[in-house]
Amino acid sequence: MRIPIIVLPVVLYGLALLANQTGGLADRFARLDRNGDEKISPQELAAPRLLRTADADADGFLRRAEFSALSRRLEAGRSDRKPSAEAPFAETAHSLTVDGRERSYVVQAPKEPRGTLPVVFVFHGGGGRGAGLAARGYREMVVKESFLAVYPSGWKNNWNDGRNAARIISQQEGVDDVKFVRTIVEDLAKRHKIDRSRVFATGVSNGGIFSHFLAAKAADLFAGIAPVIGGLAEPLAAGFNPSHPISLLVIQGDADPLVPIGGGPIARSDRGGRVMATNDMLKLYLAHNGIAGAPEITQLPDADPNDGTTTEVRRYPPGRDGVRVEYYLVKGGGHTMPTLGGTRQRETAVGKTSHDFDGLKAIWEFFRSCPPRMARREADPATRRAKL
Repeated sequence: MRIPIIVLPVVLYGLALLANQTGGLADRFARLDRNGDEKISPQELAAPRLLRTADADADGFLRRAEFSALSRRLEAGRSDRKPSAEAPFAETAHSLTVDGRERSYVVQAPKEPRGTLPVVFVFHGGGGRGAGLAARGYREMVVKESFLAVYPSGWKNNWNDGRNAARIISQQEGVDDVKFVRTIVEDLAKRHKIDRSRVFATGVSNGGIFSHFLAAKAADLFAGIAPVIGGLAEPLAAGFNPSHPISLLVIQGDADPLVPIGGGPIARSDRGGRVMATNDMLKLYLAHNGIAGAPEITQLPDADPNDGTTTEVRRYPPGRDGVRVEYYLVKGGGHTMPTLGGTRQRETAVGKTSHDFDGLKAIWEFFRSCPPRMARREADPATRRAKL
């Protein structure tokens, strides 16, 4: 079904409302269905014409199947923003078969690379796709800074991030997304000159939680991670012991209505799995990285006094192998990626967005400052003791 041109302004509103949101489809539906009656009214969507366009059975409401179809159309429209032939970066799409599943990813690369290239994986939130995230991702920055940005797509639009969530197909099927990521790295190495000691992961929501999973399960591959509005899955906590020290940047709002900073169920339902409290998660990383000193605490300038947020930054002393840990605590911030300027999202659904800093830029600047991943050394005391 093609969306008529007459509703284009409404579609643009819908793109901001739905495609920009970072939770899965079930989470988005639940946020809009404020009275919990399993259907979205024109008042709840606040875009009646968009609702009428997607209301297949013409009953005046959007039910889950109709909402899912609408979200997919809007996301597909957003991902059509392909770079022009004159753009200084190249964007290519690739597919792989991993464990019998056809998987895909998008790469943005400088047309004139300088030396070996660091690799930044960017993982979408639940319900998203790599192509949709690439449309608003690093783009020109890969040219200025000379790195690869990689945007994979989760199986059935979600990542297996360790939560064991009942409502996420990839987690119930036990999809090996770590294997998928490792396969991408090998595929990238055939196409580009990559720096394997400087591979990084970031993501929002489900993608942020998956970044933690990669730290726990693939620290031999990643030098650092930067989860945004995504905590460490509770089932990973007891056995958390990455194979290497790993740098960590956390961006989290203390008023996030979906991923609670104090830990607990995602979107207030155990069917979405549970995450640790952010402070407890930080303690795990600090201990693992051998960091005992107090952080340096600074306050970012309040660039937009009207956004209802301020940001405190905690920078810890370097740990083993020089790894770094930083924490951007967005006070008053919700379930959104901080950005300079941009359209304000619907606060009742996701909370407030900080417009005091550019989240993507802060993440790259952190990765750029991180030491490369060190090979595991025989001189490590723990390794020597294990051999005695």
